[in-house]
Amino acid sequence: MEGVLPTIALVVVVASVGAITVAAHFRKDRVGELRAWARDNGWTYTDQHPAPLGEAALPTEPGASRARHQHVLDGRRGVYRVTAFEHVQSVPAPTGQGLAHIEHTHRVVAVRTPGVGTDLEIRRRNPRAGAAEEVEPFVAAFQTTGGDSEFARSVLNGALTSWLLSDTRSRSLPVRFTGGYVFTWAPMRLAPDRALMAADYLIDLLEHIPRQTWERCTGH
Repeated sequence: MEGVLPTIALVVVVASVGAITVAAHFRKDRVGELRAWARDNGWTYTDQHPAPLGEAALPTEPGASRARHQHVLDGRRGVYRVTAFEHVQSVPAPTGQGLAHIEHTHRVVAVRTPGVGTDLEIRRRNPRAGAAEEVEPFVAAFQTTGGDSEFARSVLNGALTSWLLSDTRSRSLPVRFTGGYVFTWAPMRLAPDRALMAADYLIDLLEHIPRQTWERCTGH
């Protein structure tokens, strides 16, 4: 029995070292793949960045204690500047031994807007059975929040709301205007090709907003 415990401890140590080595190798390969994609497409790649969107308000998980931003891709899609990255938050989770911290990863894709000083979030509501028929279709389908009522009224005009209702991408891509960006987020890792599809949606959204909407925004 005396020899069993040291053997078990050795096995645990070896397994832990092996897991760390595999994770480090996987991360190195992924960094190389993303760096190569950026080089081939005329973008830039940054492994870690303290604030890739400056002062923009990123989505926050309940109870998150810290966050980091990794695998940051920055480039252009036509005339628009696009930034995509992983937003990783440490969230407490109960276990049999107490609280552990689990990392939640969201892919964020952002497009620079023609103006700054905006604050508006648009996301699909969960389908509700028996919703009142007299409610406007957009109000029934989308939830909007934000501290800029004037911007919201200007953006949510008939043309944009009709487009959001008809475009199926709005079902899975919430959007937020903040800090001179409009961005969308999803619980997944960064894949450049899928990030470009999300960027195209954001660009389409911006092109449905009248140019005069941005005239009052600081920095236009």
